[in-house]
Amino acid sequence: MVGRGPIRHLDRAEELDYQPLTGIEHLKLSRSFLLIGFLSIGGLPAWPSWGAENPASLFNDICSVCHGVGGKGDGPSATGLYPKPADFTDCKVMAADSDQTLFKIVKEGAQSVGRSTVMPSWKDSLSDDQIRSLIKYIRGFCKK
Repeated sequence: MVGRGPIRHLDRAEELDYQPLTGIEHLKLSRSFLLIGFLSIGGLPAWPSWGAENPASLFNDICSVCHGVGGKGDGPSATGLYPKPADFTDCKVMAADSDQTLFKIVKEGAQSVGRSTVMPSWKDSLSDDQIRSLIKYIRGFCKK
């Protein structure tokens, strides 16, 4: 067995040139890791049936992390994503996609229509009725 010498313990952050995260930076990082963890295991478990009747709560619970509460694509996890999440308030962009296209994007992921690999598939987590209600809800962000 080869000796590796004594282990040196570092007691001060300056020795590593490390700056502790601020509270908001820690929160953003935690939410990002949480989102990555959910996406890596195939999304979230199926949501309760109330989601179809209450798409605002469903949107706030799962979509706003990336798309933002106001649908502008500025959620807390959006800072680390490329390309950025869709801005649902941009009427020109929203008019370019049919409800069927948006349904496929949500259900199978954006890559299913030749777009970003960042938008995951929600087919294992959301029912078709929940997806339809979300599409109707996000269409409401565009105010003509």
